[in-house]
Amino acid sequence: MRRIISAAACACCIMVAPAWGQALKLAIGYVPNADFVPVFIAQEKGYFAKAGLETTLTPIPIPSNVPAAITSHSIDVGPATAVNLLATAENGLNLVGISGYNRNIAGKEPANLMVRTGMPYKSPADLVGKRVGMAGIFSTFDVFFRMWLRNNNVPFDQLKLIDVTYPPMSDMLKSGQLDGAVAVDPFRTQIVKSGTGFDAADFMGGVAKDCVGLIWLADKDWAVSHPRERAAFLTALKQGIDDVLQNRKAAEEVEARYLKFSAPVTDDFNMSLTPDDLKFYEGLMLDIGFLHQKLDVSALLVQ
Repeated sequence: MRRIISAAACACCIMVAPAWGQALKLAIGYVPNADFVPVFIAQEKGYFAKAGLETTLTPIPIPSNVPAAITSHSIDVGPATAVNLLATAENGLNLVGISGYNRNIAGKEPANLMVRTGMPYKSPADLVGKRVGMAGIFSTFDVFFRMWLRNNNVPFDQLKLIDVTYPPMSDMLKSGQLDGAVAVDPFRTQIVKSGTGFDAADFMGGVAKDCVGLIWLADKDWAVSHPRERAAFLTALKQGIDDVLQNRKAAEEVEARYLKFSAPVTDDFNMSLTPDDLKFYEGLMLDIGFLHQKLDVSALLVQ
């Protein structure tokens, strides 16, 4: 009888053991731009796999769509902005930040105000009555742009903001459909090289010299119940970031393979995320009317 019980126990162990060695599944969303080369490297070099993860990568062209993708369980983690996180919190969504990703540093901001060639521009006041393209109303760039205008005593309602995606901005500037556009690379570089516009203002640097940029979001219940996946993801992502910083040329080659174009790869990665980072954005959003009440920002972090 003892031999039978022992044999049965061994059989159970044999059946259960593989489950402990199985990779943890993780669906990762990313925005198809140069900021996410570390994610591509972590996937390509097997850093996610070595951390015990079985990953799938899903492109999400606009960061503001990431909360919906997480809420619908299309992805487990994805990049968005503090503006996205705070707005969803006010609307009752159960999302949290699990890590920072990069910083907006003065002189290295991800977006600039581009003005069409031939339009006189000396100060923000020259934008009064003009048409400015913005990829995403109520986006982080929109928040900074409105605050920058306010700081320069330009009423926002005295210019026309047009919601437009990045690819057509250059042509719209050239044709005169837009007088200005808030553009990111590679589109702002293309605007300058094509001669359709010029870099008129670092409006983000006029509002803050250093603030959190993109952050990694997850559903709060998932984040609390999946600490192993979170830790493994961040460990592998850090390895991908280290690779970018150590070999920029190789990083650009990875970028070209995944995105089919090459733009400058940033070096402003920073995975720290604190309540003060969120409080800064809360203040901006309250000032311009994008938030209607203060939030418990500490409750929006699971780290």
